[in-house]
Amino acid sequence: MSRKLRRASLREIGLAFGLAAALASPCFGGVAGDTWSRFDRFLATFDPAGHYLREPIEKRVPALVFKGFLRQWSDVLLTEDRQAGFRDKDFRFLQLQNLLESELHYFLTPNVEITNVNHLLYDGVYDWQSSRGLFAPRVSQSARAYQDFERIVRELYVSYRSYAFDLVLGKQQVAWGKMDGQFIDIVNPMDRRESVQLETSDYEYRRLPTWMANFTYFFGKNSIQLLYVPNFEQDRLAPPGSPWYPPSVPPSDSEVRDRLAGRLPPSGDIVLDRRKPEMGDFGDHEGGVRIDLSMEPVTWGLIYFSGWDDNPTHYIVDRRVENGLTRLVVEPRHKRLHHLGMTGDYATSFSAVPVIGTLPTVLRVEALYTRDVPFADSARRDAAEQGALDDGVVERDTLRAAVALELALPANTTLLFQPSAYYTFGHRDTLGVGFGGAYLDEWNLVPVFYIARPVLFTSDRLRVSFTAYPILSGPRTDFQGVKTKLIAGYTFSQFIVGKLIYTAYGGGKNVDLYGQYDKWDNIGWELSYEF
Repeated sequence: MSRKLRRASLREIGLAFGLAAALASPCFGGVAGDTWSRFDRFLATFDPAGHYLREPIEKRVPALVFKGFLRQWSDVLLTEDRQAGFRDKDFRFLQLQNLLESELHYFLTPNVEITNVNHLLYDGVYDWQSSRGLFAPRVSQSARAYQDFERIVRELYVSYRSYAFDLVLGKQQVAWGKMDGQFIDIVNPMDRRESVQLETSDYEYRRLPTWMANFTYFFGKNSIQLLYVPNFEQDRLAPPGSPWYPPSVPPSDSEVRDRLAGRLPPSGDIVLDRRKPEMGDFGDHEGGVRIDLSMEPVTWGLIYFSGWDDNPTHYIVDRRVENGLTRLVVEPRHKRLHHLGMTGDYATSFSAVPVIGTLPTVLRVEALYTRDVPFADSARRDAAEQGALDDGVVERDTLRAAVALELALPANTTLLFQPSAYYTFGHRDTLGVGFGGAYLDEWNLVPVFYIARPVLFTSDRLRVSFTAYPILSGPRTDFQGVKTKLIAGYTFSQFIVGKLIYTAYGGGKNVDLYGQYDKWDNIGWELSYEF
């Protein structure tokens, strides 16, 4: 835990969570208790969108199912540091996001369905606080709000479902993985605007659906799934000038602003337009297959996917000398990758466990092996600067895998331990970051620990959870920091859920994955209304 966290935040955070727990109780007595009871009864039936929008629409169009949610979530920094690495961190709010989702299902027949999911997102961090460091909308307007068809129309597909097979055509997302983190979940890219703050629970809304044909054939309890993806979409990383742009990454914000204004700095790479796969080129399309077999209590599956790296790699294509300064000409390119993965689930229940009694247990495993992943190599870059004919990139195989043990303990307590590993074959210290490989080292180990339980006196409506994500590395880095997350979530009604979230980053160096965000400790809240 960082010194900053110890000296400033623990007392206030403890008081905040204690107050939330007290107010959450429907029986904390006196006038306040009566007021809360009346408010609680009001919330139980508070569903204006359902009464005045969803129900009238569904009544007029009987074959239509209409639902959605409105979610507001915000994170505020607990530090006032104005400089962190290359970042001018003169802001306090990390996000003030408001997301409206509408989801429509129209049944042409009992088997044929048209589905449409739309997202309207607005993030007020760029308008509701004064900051020189937040200029991301000039890099990408979608940082502030979704404004075009590609981002607003999230899913749009036609599906035919039967006992023998499913066929889904259109813009959709496919979730292949179940783990905390991404291992075999590789079909859709991700909106990573929140960087290391992005959680598994957010994947459903942060995946970027793509146009594809999705066919699944069922035989007994087994299935085979075929995917054909003509539409390539890349990961959307936190852009320069956004709250989560990595502070360890040069150039500085001022240089980015100069580039946006057309005033290039006196030195640096000349970056050409990104070379990306095209929908009109059959050779650029992606495809995959998944086979799932059930041998109760064990289920397992194999996957293969041929697709493009979701993030481009800078290939050196030329070298220029201007005013005595050497500048490299680089072209961002996406490399086709071949992925082979496996997954397995084993569910059982142990009886007569001392103290515990019956212990339901689930064991999961996922692994993904990827061939010829491109890595930028600083040694080859140095050679190119000296005049060698070198593209500055080397290719290495990578492996990422995880084993998760989930226990259902008494009092509705859930305990999860998930060791996750990332490995780069043939690693050397001059390599950068590549798909599936370790972050700035040969291997990373992330032993995720999660525990959650409801609070009895709130009739299980208040649920508290704690998660820790330490990152161990080797053989050079050792420890890259730890992220810890404490969440108190309260179910106000079947329509409204609120959360109070505290996230801390500590340990590691200022270039490590979590270490670079040492000054990003934050407390946030989330309020979601579903109709």
